[in-house]
Amino acid sequence: MPNQYVLDFKDNYFTKWLEQKNNVDLQFELLPETETNTKIALMVAGGDLPDIINQGLSAATILDYGSKGAFIPLDKYFNNAAMLPNFNKIPQADRNVMLQSMTSGDGHIYAFVSHSPETGNMTYNTIYLNMAWIEKLGLKVPTTTDELRQTLIAFRDRDPNGNGKKDEMGIGGRYTGTYGENIIETLINSFIYYPNSSSLTLDSTGKKVIAPFTDPEFRAALQYLNTLYKDGTLSASLFTNNDQQYRAELNNNPPVLGLLGSGSFSLWPAAAENPNYNQLKLVPPFKGPKGVAWSPYRQYNSAPAAYITYKSTKPDVAFRFLESFYDLDTSLVSRFGEENVDWSRSPELIATAGFNAYVDRGVYPSLALVQTETGIWGNPSNKFWRQTVPCYRELKWMDARSSVDRTKPPVASTQPEPYTTYVNPIKAEIYIPAHPQYLLPQLKYTAADSEKVMEPQTNVTGYVDLSVAEFVTGQRDINNNAQWQAYLDELNKMGLQTLLSTSQATFDRASK
Repeated sequence: MPNQYVLDFKDNYFTKWLEQKNNVDLQFELLPETETNTKIALMVAGGDLPDIINQGLSAATILDYGSKGAFIPLDKYFNNAAMLPNFNKIPQADRNVMLQSMTSGDGHIYAFVSHSPETGNMTYNTIYLNMAWIEKLGLKVPTTTDELRQTLIAFRDRDPNGNGKKDEMGIGGRYTGTYGENIIETLINSFIYYPNSSSLTLDSTGKKVIAPFTDPEFRAALQYLNTLYKDGTLSASLFTNNDQQYRAELNNNPPVLGLLGSGSFSLWPAAAENPNYNQLKLVPPFKGPKGVAWSPYRQYNSAPAAYITYKSTKPDVAFRFLESFYDLDTSLVSRFGEENVDWSRSPELIATAGFNAYVDRGVYPSLALVQTETGIWGNPSNKFWRQTVPCYRELKWMDARSSVDRTKPPVASTQPEPYTTYVNPIKAEIYIPAHPQYLLPQLKYTAADSEKVMEPQTNVTGYVDLSVAEFVTGQRDINNNAQWQAYLDELNKMGLQTLLSTSQATFDRASK
């Protein structure tokens, strides 16, 4: 597709670099900026296809075009080590994730993927505790769910914001929030691993697909949260807040929230200097009664990027060309532009680079690269294709980078870095170790299986969301065995067992 940041694809540094590196001549046909998928569908239907289509498509679309022969299966290439000089250099764990993302529901590979994770986007179920209140009341930072309850009661009763009113709300959040704002979801992980609303997970063996929201420990989590609600330390507004209302609570003067969740500090205006934000600090997950202290992990799923069509007259050449994008140098140029102009790995230049919190906190021993001047990501240029290609970059290339202005001499800063600078590396330190060993990968259903699970998935998700809110707020009695059983029975009526069995079969097939 055209890209506002790519001035020209043909007259382009990255294009010429690829042509020279691979001994090919690249010709481009640009897709329309709107109705892109419709255009591709017409090309497939009419057989008017290029050698390669370079565009993100849904798993269902890839399966459809692949099973109908428009995209050629790449299995024979990915089973031939001689064809994978770059892909096979990728660490095994990341290769497995990429292969799972590449493989369609029929077991064939039709897509090359891009894989470029960043820590902040995988660990956004954060827990912020009001440390100013802790210090004012002379409390210890709670580490268990029992200690948390007592801390919240102290917040409720001892006027930590100092205005003489009982307006402290204890736990706040946004139940419908999608970027770490649903603190209910986060706290359930002190009892059972629960990555997000109504998600299926793997059991402790890593082999069985389970529904954690039917487990007795899930019920125990809701019982605990219902106790906090009865204590008056879990705000009722949490279940009704929209984005604007939650922002108002976060920025109330004086502060009213003691514990909250947010994957981004953009909810606080000028967070680095915001007095409300600066009362808060990230804390690890709290240990539940059985010692459980998970943190939800938003797995990075590689994104489909390119496909070889049946009209390719030289599919072997097309494959070697696309496989070359997994070369480290190619992956870096595709993101950062011309080496030693737009970015550098030079030790001398890195030594003059700006501050990096990951390095400062010891997450990485040193910077991986430095972007010179302002970099090219946000500026239109003819230096790169702005990452719309297959690639592999391990975490350090995105996390452990900084910038340097070569037009000015380096100046050492004497100002302390704001807490916002450290948020992502602190997430890496306290939340990544709290992820379970076995994580359910993205499941690629066949077309027939997709039909079977579509309705149960939709209905189960909505019902679990509703039930959690009602059990926590006491509209339904979580301590009543009959009401809990009615909840389980309703899930089964909605097709939960079909969803589980189909997902298990899909997982087993992918595991092979």
